[in-house]
Amino acid sequence: MADNKKEDMTFEKKLSRMEEISKALSDPATDLQKAVSLYEEGMGLAKDVDTELSKIERRIEIVTSKPGESEMGVITEPYQD
Repeated sequence: MADNKKEDMTFEKKLSRMEEISKALSDPATDLQKAVSLYEEGMGLAKDVDTELSKIERRIEIVTSKPGESEMGVITEPYQD
């Protein structure tokens, strides 16, 4: 990977790096050892991106949930006659 550690990379930079890795892996000139190294890096980035997307999805679910509904969509307010 470049000098940047993946922890210091933004989501967008991780995606960009994954695209670079994909292109390099598609290049027949990439030797086997380099390909394995790139594959490992790409899989690590993919895991990080997936984790970050899950967190963002969860935040969106919380923000868009209606007041009085739990996470499962069950109404939690007491019944009013």
